[in-house]
Amino acid sequence: MHRSTESKLTCLVGIATASALALASAQETSVRALPALPDAHGFAGSFAGVLGDTLLVAGGANFPDGVMPWKGGKKVWHDQIFALDLSNKESTWRVVGTLPQANGYGVSIQREDEIIFIGGGNLTENFSHVASIRWNEGKVTITPWPALPMTCANACAVIWKNHIHVIGGLEKPDSTTASARHFTFDLSSADATWKEAAPLPKHGLMLATAGATDDALWVIGGCSLAADTDNKAVRTYQPHSWTFDGKSWERGPNLPRCVVAAVSPAWQRKGELLVVGGDDGAQVGKDPEKHQGFCKTIMRLDETSKTWIEEDALDAVLPVTAPAVKHGETYLLISGEIRPGVRTPNILELTRKP
Repeated sequence: MHRSTESKLTCLVGIATASALALASAQETSVRALPALPDAHGFAGSFAGVLGDTLLVAGGANFPDGVMPWKGGKKVWHDQIFALDLSNKESTWRVVGTLPQANGYGVSIQREDEIIFIGGGNLTENFSHVASIRWNEGKVTITPWPALPMTCANACAVIWKNHIHVIGGLEKPDSTTASARHFTFDLSSADATWKEAAPLPKHGLMLATAGATDDALWVIGGCSLAADTDNKAVRTYQPHSWTFDGKSWERGPNLPRCVVAAVSPAWQRKGELLVVGGDDGAQVGKDPEKHQGFCKTIMRLDETSKTWIEEDALDAVLPVTAPAVKHGETYLLISGEIRPGVRTPNILELTRKP
């Protein structure tokens, strides 16, 4: 995963109730592949969204020479914007523009008529840039928005109560602590600026998943960071969830497992919130050449009981460090990382039973 791959990692194991640990017996979700991105490797940390029936994917990073980082491979950040017409089964991807600069590991917020790209970074710096991307008559228009108050990559974000919320992340590529800061942007105000809201309690988080229900904003999983004796970042995987009611944070129910870098934002459906895949830390410290891939299960929040339930594994290779896009009743997983250093160009469409 992004830039901290060579850091030492630890996993904090949570205590969950038996009901939260129980696997759902029925397969509730089906998966099908959409046309793959026109890049042999694919990208981790892209920006993405759907405008009308057009899927737009931009930026991200990969190892284009195929050499893994532990063998001296160099990560490259990208600036291309790709488009796919989802209404036409015969449609193929095409390049429709470029970002102002190569960028990856920011967050994407999808609205009806625009996608908001927030933060991100490259090898040497993280960004505070925010921009609105619109799609009109086959052309991309990029309009700058007010910048975040800090540079930020590997954060999570979601719209809740007509405000964009951006939480956590890394201020710099070499940060040894994750940010606990929380910024909001009022979408109902024509002259809005970013405002700082209550920070995450206890510690900062990176690579968490954001989600929203009617009554709360959720931050799910992620990892905290601390420096070791060599001043290298050490990840602690978190099995917790947190809720924000508009004023303060409260500890939510523990998760059935740790979850880092799951696709984000979480999939909100009537009566449930779904976290798809993610890294549970079980293979940390093992030979990356023998990595078996990341988690294939969905964790479902039942909004009535406020309990997390882990469902059966999906018959699919699920990515991490990938954006997720809601399109009608489906949920799209956009490219991403499927093993340490290994990207996929695949786009997966998830459909849920009613």
